[in-house]
Amino acid sequence: MAAVLVESLQELSLNEPPAKEDTMAVHFKIAGIGSFELELASDVAVRDVKKFAKEQCNIEPEHMRFVYKGRQLKEADTLECYDAQGDEPVQLFFTAGHVAMMGGVGGTGGGRRANVPPQRNPFSAPVRGLPGSKGLRSSRVSGRPGGMALIRKYGILMKRQEFREKAEEIGFVKYR
Repeated sequence: MAAVLVESLQELSLNEPPAKEDTMAVHFKIAGIGSFELELASDVAVRDVKKFAKEQCNIEPEHMRFVYKGRQLKEADTLECYDAQGDEPVQLFFTAGHVAMMGGVGGTGGGRRANVPPQRNPFSAPVRGLPGSKGLRSSRVSGRPGGMALIRKYGILMKRQEFREKAEEIGFVKYR
């Protein structure tokens, strides 16, 4: 009787049996940079996938947006909608944070102007006619004042050299 009891106690364990996870290879594509694959379980939340993707693409999770089949994946969504047999990748888009979009400095002197309030909406350029408005336009990438070398079309607000570096990442195609 004691031997049977010892055998039954040895079979008991505090560890749960390993759950059978259905992992799949998820293909990610970043416009202008390239693509990569991650082995993930289908029930992983998008917020966790962003942390795994950071190691591959060196983009902070809070600056990532995932789009799959034309639908933006929310933070709480899972990858259950992903079709592993299909050839459509998950698009990864980089979005600058609100601090980067507002720029770092305000005037040509390197600091804020005394009587001009800070620009709150990063998507609108300062209004024409304000004194010093050209000097108040700063780059979204470096935060440096742009003056005449700032590309303002489509609300880009980047210095010319920065735009040349980032144009392909943003999605612009050079035809010449």
